[in-house]
Amino acid sequence: MTATLLFAPRSAAMVPGPQDEALWYARALGWPVLPGEVDRAEPDGVLGSTDPGVILHWWRTAPRRPVRLAAGVHFDVLDVPGAAGTRALRRAERLGLPLGPVAATAAGRVQFFVAPGVAEDLPALLDWLDWSDLDLDLRAFGAGDSVPAPSPWPATWLAPWPRAWESARWMRAPAASRLRCAAGARAEPLMRVDVRFPDVTRLLSGLADACQQVRLLPRQRCHREA
Repeated sequence: MTATLLFAPRSAAMVPGPQDEALWYARALGWPVLPGEVDRAEPDGVLGSTDPGVILHWWRTAPRRPVRLAAGVHFDVLDVPGAAGTRALRRAERLGLPLGPVAATAAGRVQFFVAPGVAEDLPALLDWLDWSDLDLDLRAFGAGDSVPAPSPWPATWLAPWPRAWESARWMRAPAASRLRCAAGARAEPLMRVDVRFPDVTRLLSGLADACQQVRLLPRQRCHREA
């Protein structure tokens, strides 16, 4: 399977909004969600919730507030430049390596969802893999952080991007074989993707290598042109 955004035919009776998306993540996956702006990693003192009452309260007064997923509970996130992420994802798929969910952000980054605790261990892991001395532009989000929540419904992926509240889309979605839409909307099949997390050392090695290649590319181009 190529590393690309997933699309499906438009067949839903309605296009769910941010509140519906937040409730889906909380109910279907048990992932804490929170409202927040696109460029904020740590909303003020809010750690996320799966309580429907809390979620409804958050979005009642501002129905188009972006949805964010709280990291450090069920997952951490490794965040790399888009070119490096796409390169690493294609290589992993070509080699048949197990992968967890992967998202592309409107800011041009690719985010790999990994097991919780990886963000805290990242410096030691990079040191063990002999990548600690380089500026790889590889970020990690863990406990206390949050990341943008892509819409879980394929029908919404045909809408122009970004919508008012949307700042990420799934490249590999964290879902079982079917996703359930909001009340009144038709459930749609989605390509099945494992929710298991990858071998972090193999993934991190591939990400670091891809980041290094992308970082050196301008120098290589300049050398050829000279």
